[in-house]
Amino acid sequence: MKIAVISSGDIPSQWAHSINTMKHAQGFYKLGYNVEVLTVERFLETEMKYKLKNIQEFYDINQKIKIKYFKENFLLYFKNFSLFRHFLIKLYKYVPNIKNFLDPEKKISNYCKKNKIDITYCRAYRATYYNIINKIPTILETHTPFVKKPDLQNIIKLSKSKYFLGLITISNILKNKFIYQGVPKEKILVLEDAVDLEKFDNITKSKEELRRDLGLPLNKKIVMYCGSLKPGKGIEIILKTAMNFDQNVQFFIVGGNPKEKKYWKKKSETFKIKNIIFVGFVKHKLIPKYLKSADLLFMPYDTNERNYIMDINTTSPIKLFEYMAAKKPIISTKIPTIEKIIQHKKEAFLAKSGAINEIVEIIKMLLLNDALAKNIAKNSYEKVKDYTYKKRCELILRELSIL
Repeated sequence: MKIAVISSGDIPSQWAHSINTMKHAQGFYKLGYNVEVLTVERFLETEMKYKLKNIQEFYDINQKIKIKYFKENFLLYFKNFSLFRHFLIKLYKYVPNIKNFLDPEKKISNYCKKNKIDITYCRAYRATYYNIINKIPTILETHTPFVKKPDLQNIIKLSKSKYFLGLITISNILKNKFIYQGVPKEKILVLEDAVDLEKFDNITKSKEELRRDLGLPLNKKIVMYCGSLKPGKGIEIILKTAMNFDQNVQFFIVGGNPKEKKYWKKKSETFKIKNIIFVGFVKHKLIPKYLKSADLLFMPYDTNERNYIMDINTTSPIKLFEYMAAKKPIISTKIPTIEKIIQHKKEAFLAKSGAINEIVEIIKMLLLNDALAKNIAKNSYEKVKDYTYKKRCELILRELSIL
């Protein structure tokens, strides 16, 4: 069976949804299918691609998974002729035939039809719509709470089609929103996110060996955060927590672009925090090594932040499953989307958002009580075995009656 994994763009990028998309391609490939990734190459977002020698290596997926790019029309971004460019953008936006002719997602759909793709797994709205029109069996995955987006509404109108196989989302809240909009409930599958467990299990080096490889201190306790530095991610909570420890406990923040790293580093300097290190963005294949080199993994959320890049009530963070796979004790903010996966004092310790004193006491306890830390880590690891991309992909195909 030939499966096309389709993205509307951002490959390669640091965004979690791009990692999620590529890991699903890997999951389908591990099930024995012929897999190809089809994605939009945005004219203004290609710099990272050309800096990389190998996209598969960047995402740490099998080299046999082919990636094909479909370019956006460069005239829409022609900077030197601003009036002409403005005219083209207006034309593209308001004249449907022009828009459809130039749309790279339509080109992706036509490619699937021409190459007789059996099933498409889409993280792209317009490609999903065109696929249904082209009579190509299609699965859509979306985590958005904004179900009234025009492109999404176009799909919902066609959701009863036999070529629309189903919609995958990550919470019952989102499922109910789609049912209300008209998607048949039997076509909606709620699944948590997943992890590439093999990438963690294949690391045989000790914590000390990994620290030597990564240039991390051998004689310090390390509390590590790995993920986005954007609003809602609780970075200020990490800074305030670090202030309560001396330099024998080092806080490492892995992730973020240079601008974000500079902002938070400056803020930590303003607070005169001496025991926090901003690593910045690292290749995805290095994340398991960083996580397994730590003593404790920290995942705070700022529930008072209103400029979220995700919906804190419906998110299913990839970071959580990576933390669980690392076999390290976890401390996280107590929010419903975390509590439905891991239990307080069983697979992790959960604290109220912004409760710095509570967080500090939990960290001290886990760093001093090695038996407790190991037990929490063991329970967490055993649970994450049910959340692999391979199992998720198999479940998608089985539950949607494709297998």
